[in-house]
Amino acid sequence: MMRFFCSKTFGLKGTLRGAVALCAGGIFALAGLSSTAHADALHGFCYGTTPACADNGTNTPTATNPPSFGFWAASGPDSGTYYIDILVPDVGTAPGSFSITGTQGGLLNNSSISGTASLFSSTAWTTGQLDTYLGISGSPANPIGAYLPTTQTYDPTAGGFWVYQADLGSNTLASSAGNGPLLNLGGSLPQGSYLVAFLKTDANKEVATANSGAILETGVPTAVTPEPESLVLLCTGLLGTAGLIRRRFGF
Repeated sequence: MMRFFCSKTFGLKGTLRGAVALCAGGIFALAGLSSTAHADALHGFCYGTTPACADNGTNTPTATNPPSFGFWAASGPDSGTYYIDILVPDVGTAPGSFSITGTQGGLLNNSSISGTASLFSSTAWTTGQLDTYLGISGSPANPIGAYLPTTQTYDPTAGGFWVYQADLGSNTLASSAGNGPLLNLGGSLPQGSYLVAFLKTDANKEVATANSGAILETGVPTAVTPEPESLVLLCTGLLGTAGLIRRRFGF
C-alpha cells in the first residue's frame, strides 16, 4: 500500500530524495500510531456491594464506607505504574495514612497487592488541576471544580482536599469493570471524599481518571466498635474511679 502510494505520488519525475523522505516519514508515522496506543482514561468501579457504584455521568458514588473498589482502562488492557489518590475534605487536621490491600489480577488472580496512601503535601489542594498539584502531566484533566462543589454539599466548610497517594507498583488494568486489581481501603472516609487513580504508561504520560469515573464516598463513616478487651479495661477503669470518689466523699 505505501509502495503504491509513493510510486503514484512521485512517479519518474519526482526526485529520489523527496520520495524517500516523504515515504519514510509516512511509514514511521504509521508505526508510531500503532506502537503508542494507550488507555485514554481510567474509570472507577466497586465490587462486593449491592448496589454496586455506577458512573452517573458526573461521578461514581458509593454509599459503602470504606469501599471495595478498583479502576479499569477505557482503551485497555494497559500496563504501567499504578497510583491511587485519595481526596479528603480539608476540614480540620489532616487524618493519618490509609492502608490499601487487594489482589493484583482480580477475582481469578490472588497475587497480593498492598500499599499505603500517605499525605502528599501539608498544603491542601485548593485550586487548579490535580496533576499540576502533584507535579505531573496527566490526561484527562482533573480540575478542582469537578469535585469540590459536590463535596461542599456534605461539608460547606471544605475549601479543598488533603491528597493522599499510594504507589502500587507495576500493574495491568483491564478493559472492563471488575476485572482489574481489586482493592480494599483500610479505614473509613469522610463523606465527600474521592478516590481517583493514575497509570504511568511511559516516562511522559500519566493516564488520569475521568471526572465522571472518580469514586465519590457518600456513606457515613463506619463507627469503630471497641474490642471486648478494650471494653473490659474501660469498665474496670470506670469502676475504680467510682470507688475512689465514694471513699473520698463518703458516698
